[in-house]
Amino acid sequence: MESKVQLQVLRFGRMAVCLNVLGVIFSGLVFPALSMNLCPQPAWKDAVLFADSFHPLQTATFFCGYFLVIGSLLTFIALFLLTPPERKVWALSGLVINVVFTAVVLLNYIIQTTYIPYLAVNRPPELEAVLPVFTMANPGSFAWALEMYGWGGIGLSFIFMAFIFGKNKPEPVLKGLFVVNGICSVGSALMTSVDMNWLFSPAGLTALVVWNVLVLVIDLYLIAYFKRLQKAIF
Repeated sequence: MESKVQLQVLRFGRMAVCLNVLGVIFSGLVFPALSMNLCPQPAWKDAVLFADSFHPLQTATFFCGYFLVIGSLLTFIALFLLTPPERKVWALSGLVINVVFTAVVLLNYIIQTTYIPYLAVNRPPELEAVLPVFTMANPGSFAWALEMYGWGGIGLSFIFMAFIFGKNKPEPVLKGLFVVNGICSVGSALMTSVDMNWLFSPAGLTALVVWNVLVLVIDLYLIAYFKRLQKAIF
């Protein structure tokens, strides 16, 4: 790859990582905290109580989730373009898997940011039958299956993408972090199949916090990785 094109890809990669960081911070930390303190949803009971307690701020975390998901996908595009030919098959496999399961997560976020507010505000006749199936306020909703298997699939893509990294710093660390991310994400998806209730248990909430921290650490190492590649060009 020509150095000028490679530099453009590296800038693109850093932008993508920064987008992902914004998603982690605002989707995983800032807006969930604001929502819980300013306009909390009570523990799930039924669709009517959800609609009575609904506030648009509750959807902000899902809007910021778009940055999280798209940032991850764009980062994978940059990694694919930067991968040497002999490792391209791993990068392509990771990218394709990421694309497929990114679509699953985005579908869920479209439901949470568009369809759920419509049901809560307009209260159509199907409210009580449909809303429990699709709102993530309900621990047993289909939306949680989409969310966990979507991120589980994205985690699987991290395992494949891990094999593009070599032995130069910080690549061995990134390889290990990508594999750990993948194992945790796939494991969480499988746990959801066994018992969806675990998501709202102390173990499930702890896993969510650990995952967010892990993603931030990966992003920091990716920025260092892109900087090292840029220095190598000069």
